[in-house]
Amino acid sequence: MTQPIAEKEIFSNEFGTVTDRRVIYFRNKGWFRGGSREDVPIKHVTSVRVDIARHPILGGALVLLSLYMFYKGAGMIMGLLVGCPGLLLLWGFPTVVVNTAGRDLRGKKGWPWHRKAAEGFAEALRSQLFHD
Repeated sequence: MTQPIAEKEIFSNEFGTVTDRRVIYFRNKGWFRGGSREDVPIKHVTSVRVDIARHPILGGALVLLSLYMFYKGAGMIMGLLVGCPGLLLLWGFPTVVVNTAGRDLRGKKGWPWHRKAAEGFAEALRSQLFHD
């Protein structure tokens, strides 16, 4: 009798896990909700992409408002409370979108400082999709 070959983990981070047989991640996971765990076989995945969602108008307005607050003496803390979210909106939030054979677009969002992790997860999944 033959022994089943063990599944080998290729890559893992906050966006999910890529093995030689499947990809595991949390579908529709946002900043304040848990989402649901998805286990998708690699052969059902057709593509993966990293989207960056930026909001330049709102972010720019918040940064300008914070500068105005600093200038008018409204307080350093109030200026920071308004300016920091504005900078985050300008920086952009990464979303890893996994497309399956059924054309299900499923994404996982991250914070702006998770951009490298999102790109690493997508690259690891691509390497399993298109390896020789």
